[in-house]
Amino acid sequence: MCRWITAPLCLLGTLLAFSTQAEPLQAIYSDWQVSCDNLNHCVARNSQDGQELVMKISREAGPEGKSSVSIDYQRNSDEQSADAPVAGRLQMNGKTLSFNHREWDVSKKHLSTNNRLVVNDFIAAIREGSAISLAGKADPAQPVPPVISLKGIKAALLAIDAQQGRVGTKTAWANRGTKPVNTVPPIPAAPVLPHFSEPQALTESEISAITQNAATTIENNDCSLDPSEREVHIFALSSDKALMTVNCDMGAYNLFALGFLVNRQAPYKMDDLALNMPFKLGEDEESPELINADFDPKTGTLSTYDKGRGIGDCGVSSRWIFDGKAFRLAAFASEPSCDGYSSGGEWPVLWVTQP
Repeated sequence: MCRWITAPLCLLGTLLAFSTQAEPLQAIYSDWQVSCDNLNHCVARNSQDGQELVMKISREAGPEGKSSVSIDYQRNSDEQSADAPVAGRLQMNGKTLSFNHREWDVSKKHLSTNNRLVVNDFIAAIREGSAISLAGKADPAQPVPPVISLKGIKAALLAIDAQQGRVGTKTAWANRGTKPVNTVPPIPAAPVLPHFSEPQALTESEISAITQNAATTIENNDCSLDPSEREVHIFALSSDKALMTVNCDMGAYNLFALGFLVNRQAPYKMDDLALNMPFKLGEDEESPELINADFDPKTGTLSTYDKGRGIGDCGVSSRWIFDGKAFRLAAFASEPSCDGYSSGGEWPVLWVTQP
């Protein structure tokens, strides 16, 4: 359609489309994972179970988007204390990679740079390779040397270029062209969160009436917990609405709860709590479940923390704020790769907002 519009107007329309909204992206490309948030800030890393060498590549949106590369050796062993720093031992295709200490921050098990030109040159040097390995003295406890697989890195870089509107421009990493830098869309605008005013606390009579009215509904659900073990929590949301959560199922490391929006006045009508995502992640269109949920009555913030396994290296977390009628997404993070890299809930961020 743009061919029927003058170039400046066409470009303006494209930039406005990019600046007003962006769909987060999270995908696996062979041995590489890409995560981009709703501001089109993207992070790619190699992902293999049990890996000891991890490379992360990040880039912000916009024509002059900041970028960085880091490599970390994650093995924690006293036996490695005498080894040379990893920077002098990394090889690709049999040749040792060079890292200028004036351009790279180098320590024993870490190296990184946020120099845009250095990042571009490094990516150009490795994107056609098959693997980066750690050379040096063989360790009997390591039958296979630590390796960063580069299988899928070109697809990951192309996905970042496409997400940020760089394909065919001089700033692209995987599909560089001749389009000028100023054709790259700016950073999208972050959604603005609603203001939450802490309402008057629930009275004992309100809590009693809501609990009694809900007892029959809660009793007939499919919760696995015995009714005597189901904790019920009720919080004021506004002058006429309250949040009620009921512990429903207990796993090894996840607690599942049911959520309801309840009227504070008779007849104390109950509605199932709906957490509506502002974007679609993969094929999953269902609302997030209340897993390890927590509510802060002073800020109106409902949080969830769904661990994929006990050590917390994968899963989904979210934060929601009540806007007077419903809960709106404030933050969302997801780590689909249970490979031991991410821990403590420090998972890739896919949704950010501004107060």
